[in-house]
Amino acid sequence: MRDERIGTVHRTQVIDLLNQALAEGTLPEPEYDNRVVAVSSATYASDLLGQVQDLPPRLQWDPRNAAPPTPPDKNAGRSALVLGILAIPFSFCLLGGLLGIAAIVLSTRTGGTHGVGPALIGRVLGIVSIVLTIGAAAALLSLR
Repeated sequence: MRDERIGTVHRTQVIDLLNQALAEGTLPEPEYDNRVVAVSSATYASDLLGQVQDLPPRLQWDPRNAAPPTPPDKNAGRSALVLGILAIPFSFCLLGGLLGIAAIVLSTRTGGTHGVGPALIGRVLGIVSIVLTIGAAAALLSLR
C-alpha cells in the first residue's frame, strides 16, 4: 500500500482508538497527549499508523477501512441553477443577494465537475445577482 494523504475523518478515527486505549489503561496519559498532538498534525497514513502500532490488535487502525468521502450531490447543480435564475429578478428587491449566495454554495457541492453545466451557470447567476443587489442597495441609499 502506498502512503496516501489523510483527512479529518482519518484523524478522528485514530483519536477514537487512542481514547479507547486511554480508557482501558493501555496507554498512559502523557503518552496519550503526545500521540494526540502527533495525530492532529499528521499528513499521511503512515503517520497515523505509527501512533497505534504498539497498541493491542483490537485498537489497530486500518486505512483501507476508513470512511469514504461523501459523494457529490447530484441535484445541487440544478438547484443552484434554479436559485441563480430566481436571484436575478429578486436582486432589485434586495432578496437576490441571499438567493445568489445560496446558489453559489449549492454549486460548490457538485463534486467539482468540469465544464459548463447547471452548477457553473447557477454560480455565475448567483454572482451577478449579488452584484445587482449591491448596486440596487447603493442606488436606494443614494436616493435618500
